[in-house]
Formats: sequence, C-alpha cells, structure tokens
Amino acid sequence: MTRKEVLLAIEECEKNGKFDEHVDPIPKELTIPVTEDYHYPNKRTAKEKIKYFFEKIFIVKPFTVYQNKCCLKTRVFGRKNLKGLKAAVLTCNHVAKFDCLAVKHGAKGHKTYVVAAPFNNMKGFLGEMMRAGDMLPMNTTMHGTVAFNKMVEEVIKVKKSFLLVYPEASMWWHYEKPRPYKDGAFYIAAKYGVPVVPQFITYRDSGKKDGEGIPIYHFDLHICEPVYPKEEFSKSENIEYLKNSAFEACKNIYENVYGKKLSYAK
Repeated sequence: MTRKEVLLAIEECEKNGKFDEHVDPIPKELTIPVTEDYHYPNKRTAKEKIKYFFEKIFIVKPFTVYQNKCCLKTRVFGRKNLKGLKAAVLTCNHVAKFDCLAVKHGAKGHKTYVVAAPFNNMKGFLGEMMRAGDMLPMNTTMHGTVAFNKMVEEVIKVKKSFLLVYPEASMWWHYEKPRPYKDGAFYIAAKYGVPVVPQFITYRDSGKKDGEGIPIYHFDLHICEPVYPKEEFSKSENIEYLKNSAFEACKNIYENVYGKKLSYAK
C-alpha cells in the first residue's frame, strides 16, 4: 500500500469505529510463524545470546541513535517520571514502524522489551535486528503462549525491566489521536503489581515532504507520571483504573499539544 492509501484506510476505519484494525500488515510471505519452537530471550542458546549481543551493540544501538537524532529528531518530555523505576509497563501510541526506538530513547538507562504482533517476526535482516532489539512477538500456539507469558513474567519479576505494550493493538501511521485501549498492558501491570507509565507521541512538521507529497514529521515523546495499581482494588478493578488513567493522561497531552478536543469522525 502507498502511504496515501494507508491514510485513507485509517480514515475509513476511524469512521467505522474499527480502531484496532491492522491497516497495513506485513505480508505473510515475509514473516516467520511464531510457534512453540520460538526462542524467547530466556530460551536462547549460548550461541544465540552471543550473536544477538553483538548485533545489538554494533547495529541496533547505533541505529536507534541515528533514527532519533537524524530521522525522527525525537524530543523527550517528562523523562524525570522514569527516575527510580524498576519493573514497569510502558504504553504508547503506535504510529510508525520505528516508534519503539523513540520509546527506547526516552527510557535510556532502562532495558526495554517490546511486545509485538506475530507478523513482526520477519525474515531477513530487519527481522534479525528486531529480535536482537528485544522484541517479544506474541505466540500463535497454546504452548507457545505459555512460553510468551513466562518471558513476560521474567521481564517484570526477575529482570526488573520495562515492558512496552501498545494498548491500541495496531499501528496507524502518523495518526494524531489516542485510540481506545485494550486490556492487555493493564492486565500485566495489575497481575504483577507494577506501575503503568503512559507515553504519547505528538508531531512537529519538519517542513519537508516525502515522495508522495505527504509532510514528514518529527517526534515529541511525552512521558507521563506512573500510575500504580491500588491495593484495595481487585485485579479487574485495577485493569479498568490503570487503563482509564493512562488513556486520560494521553488524551490530555493530545488536547494540550494540538489545542483541540478529542473526537472521532463518524
């Protein structure tokens, strides 16, 4: 799909209230199925660990710096809200293929794993780099889902790291508004008693356009204050509380930055 076609598809999905639709998924022939045989970081062989270590150091990290400094020109607001945090669930609007690199840039000093849809487990060089960059693709089998859940638990309870989960459940390229959230990220936070750190990307115009005449935007990453589960709440109550609090924080950023109330086309 061209980017203009993607934008038209997003517009149509918004009108129909299909906010979790994958408008531009990666073609199946370019992906590797995520099954029970998939090696999450806690199941990698010694050879795999060494390979991914060097790929991360010499390719992924320099590429992350390049994307944020030279392409996205990411500005980070609210990094102080991460100070002192250990295990946490990060949420962010999903608006570009490399927006996870903006989140990682904002969270520098904290290791960040990224939950991804199964079709992100791609063949070739890009897929290899995504796996080296701590991507955790969701599994497509029952036994594989158990392995995925164990990896999530290890990230939170053992590694005391950050886990980025996109609560909108799909990528809408350069979409401005926060979309309705799914429960997954907040279920994890409620289950393990860790905070949610809502984050929201807004855009500033670079003054340039791409080959299709569409404006090229630079990123501003807004990191909100952490929201903690409440001890007096049940798990289901905490899921709703965390989800609503995170959405409200991002809605406020949207309205303050763009100077307009949140509403959706019908």
